Parts: sequence; C-alpha cells; structure tokens
Amino acid sequence: MTRDAFMRELEYLLQDVQDDEKEEALQYYRDYFDEAGPENEEQVIREFGSPERVAAIIRSDLAGNLEEGGAFTESGYTDERFRDPGYQVAHRYDLPESAGGKAAGQTGESGESGKKAEPRTSRLLKIVLVLVLLALALPVAWGIGQGLWGLAGCILALLIVLLVFLGLVTVGFLIAGVIMIPWGIVMAFASPWSGLVVFGSGLALAGLGLLGLALSVLFYGRFVPFVIRGIADCLNRFFHKNRRDEV
Repeated sequence: MTRDAFMRELEYLLQDVQDDEKEEALQYYRDYFDEAGPENEEQVIREFGSPERVAAIIRSDLAGNLEEGGAFTESGYTDERFRDPGYQVAHRYDLPESAGGKAAGQTGESGESGKKAEPRTSRLLKIVLVLVLLALALPVAWGIGQGLWGLAGCILALLIVLLVFLGLVTVGFLIAGVIMIPWGIVMAFASPWSGLVVFGSGLALAGLGLLGLALSVLFYGRFVPFVIRGIADCLNRFFHKNRRDEV
C-alpha cells in the first residue's frame, strides 16, 4: 500500500468525524510521512498498521478513551490495546452512508435519533395544520350554523302566521255562512230578492269555509310535518358532516 492509498483509506474511514478534528488528525499523519521521506513510506505504513487501526486510534482519542494507556512515539501513537491485528474498530460498514446488512445495527445513535425525529416532526406539523384549519373553519361553520338557524326560524314564523291566518279565515267563512243562510231565508219573505242575495252569499261563504277546512287539514296534516322533517334532516346532515370532518 502506498502513502496516497493509505491516506485516502484513512480519510474515507473518518468521514463521520467532524471536519476540523478529521483534518487535524490527517495532517498529523501527512506531516509524519513528510518527515520520514518517500524512501521510508513502506516502513512507516508497517509501523502504523492498517488504516482501520489508525482510524480506531483516532476515534478513541476523540472519544477520550486513550487516557487508560498508550503514548505518542516516533511512529505515532502506540497503545498495547491496538497491537492485536484483529482489533479493527472502524470498518467500512461502520460509516453511516454504507448500505451493508450490518449498517443498520452499527450506525450511531445520532442517525437513529434523526430517523425517529422525522415522524415526530411530521406528526407535529399535522397537528398544527389541523389546529389552524379548525381555527379558520370554526367562524365559517358558526356563521353557516347561525344562518341556517335564522332561516329555520323565519320559515317557522311564516308557517305559524299561515296557520293562524288560514284558521281564522276558515272559521270566519264558516260562521258567516251559518249566520247568513238562515237570515237570507227569513229575509226572503219580506224581500225575495234581498233574501236570495243574502242566502246565496251565505252559501258561498259556507262553501269557502268548507274549502278552507279541507285545505287546513292538508296544510296542517301534510305540509307542516313535511317542512319540519325537511328542516330537521338538513340540520342533521350539516352537523353530522361537521363531526366527520373534525374526526
């Protein structure tokens, strides 16, 4: 392995280290290579060991785990714990951008916490949007509800007026007809023409009264319940729709 290959590999293994700390560590080993000279590159590389070993030493130094033992020597940092060739802390699959089968289990807690924070942020945004929509929709829904209640009140008041008016007119025609028919018969003996006019008017009023009575039965028994059911259905659909939208 050449110096350039060694440094490229070491830089690759330290990708997840902060830039300033990584650059400081890399510069230390570049300076060491420069002081040793090109003719001693192979010897220096043998003394350093593999790039993974050096990356493990740098990571332990940054994590504060080098106080337990070891010291810097002419060949760099020497620690008995890293002399074992099998001690390779920093492999390629330790890097967050790797896509190996062990990457998911070996990545740092920061990567996992970042992935977990994303759904929480999404849920928070959804809750905020729902609250904003509710705040905007409540005045509109309140205005529509007030308008519907006002319309229902106007229709109900109109129905009451029609009920009273139709009832009074029907009763008045019936009473007038009942009074004028016998009165016309009595007047016919004294003045036949006047008696016939009064008698005919009484019959007409009685007929109108009976017609009004029939219309009242239809109005009170059919139309009024139909209107009340229609208003109740409209209000029921409106409030049920609002509940479904809120859910």
